[in-house]
Amino acid sequence: MRRRIRNAPPKGRKAASDFSADAPTWLQWAEQTYAGAHVLFNQGNPFLWFPAAILGHQALEMFLKAALIKRGRRVIKRDVWGHNLVDLACELARTGVVFPFGLLRDLQKFNDFFEELRYPHPAIRVQELGAMEGELLDALALMLRRLAA
Repeated sequence: MRRRIRNAPPKGRKAASDFSADAPTWLQWAEQTYAGAHVLFNQGNPFLWFPAAILGHQALEMFLKAALIKRGRRVIKRDVWGHNLVDLACELARTGVVFPFGLLRDLQKFNDFFEELRYPHPAIRVQELGAMEGELLDALALMLRRLAA
């Protein structure tokens, strides 16, 4: 059975909504993506940790973008763009958000996962990956969720 993705336009039609400034939708997608990453990290199967880390990066990116949209920004090339979590967090800091010590380092870890694990690639910066990164994702999602809600 196939299900239609919520908010997807009917086949052959353009979307009626502009999601570049729709913080609730970005937050909803962040939550759904985070839920998938969380499940994969907690299955106890090391083969699922790579896709969990990549989904985790994507969820964190969407949480950050939702928080930026909430502060008046838009997800378009001339405003908020890209996949670099540290850059997105720095943009958010420019709006007055103060992050705890170590946050940028933790976000960089997920940047490294995104850069090195999404395609066949030599692992240079990613030397370890396991359930502890799932716990780190949980902590980061909890903090960023509050900023995006």
